[in-house]
Amino acid sequence: MTLRELSALVSLIIVVFGTIWYICLVLWGQKVKPVLATWIVLSGTMTLGFVTYLTAPKHSLISNIGNTSGVITTLSVFLAVAWKNMKGGKRVQFNRFQFWSLMISLAIAILWIAIVWGFKGTGIVPNILTQILMAVGYIVTAERLWYATKNTESLMLWWCVAISSAIALYTAILSHDGLAVLYSVRATITSGTLVWLMYRADKKSQLIIAS
Repeated sequence: MTLRELSALVSLIIVVFGTIWYICLVLWGQKVKPVLATWIVLSGTMTLGFVTYLTAPKHSLISNIGNTSGVITTLSVFLAVAWKNMKGGKRVQFNRFQFWSLMISLAIAILWIAIVWGFKGTGIVPNILTQILMAVGYIVTAERLWYATKNTESLMLWWCVAISSAIALYTAILSHDGLAVLYSVRATITSGTLVWLMYRADKKSQLIIAS
């Protein structure tokens, strides 16, 4: 096994562990309050990004292990969150910010389809567009955490995503794959931001209890 393959395997194991942990918390109704809009956007854009990446002249499932594993993990979490909401009889409601985030995501997805299928383009430009979409998905959760007085997300999951993304970046660099590097950089920054916001929410909660 090469160093590139080993780093991809480690990245995969870490993110799968974090995902299983998160799904268990969701299904057991403990600690976390996932934002459905986030997982709608992320699961959709991960899939779009993955399909787009495969249309690029140079592509490899190992090189872009972050996106490869992201498709499975985000779809799994989305299904778990959606099932939990339906089981609890909760209506699917979005606030104004979440609604417009979904509309922006839909607009970019339509543009993605037009470029790839309508104009027979390669996966390079559409892949960049999907990175913007994925960032929007993270922003939906970041917006709630910014105003939260306590942490409603799983530090375990997002630490796993951040660490996995950083390792995936190393894999992408070893593979000399520009699109994979782009994905991993975006994923490391956005997941790392969520981790910071969670610690920030925890600190606010401690201050409220102390006062």
